[in-house]
Amino acid sequence: MNLLSIIIAGIFSVLSVAFIVLLVVAITRNLETGKRYRQDIARQLSKLRLARMLGIHHIDPDAYLHGQPVLSIRDQMKRCSECASTKACDKLLDEGVGDPSGFCENDETLRKVRGKLDPAA
Repeated sequence: MNLLSIIIAGIFSVLSVAFIVLLVVAITRNLETGKRYRQDIARQLSKLRLARMLGIHHIDPDAYLHGQPVLSIRDQMKRCSECASTKACDKLLDEGVGDPSGFCENDETLRKVRGKLDPAA
């Protein structure tokens, strides 16, 4: 091996190590960002009636947050926050039942989610 080959091999080795280190750092940051994002969604969810609806449907909130696409969760949260039937919803939630009357736009979706998360249900 001549000197030029050794220098090129050394540069390649340094660049490879730098790439691996930067890749690990980027993956770690992305995981932490995703974790904080899901925690933020969980905080927002806890303030909505939707969180109580998860309980009515026997859906674990963590499984829900990690098993559903974020856009679907956001859509469900939006529908819940914009709902005009809050009195009827509170009554059903206090009774511990789902929505037999069909006014809740999330009820059918949550039934499907429960079926996906717990096929035995």
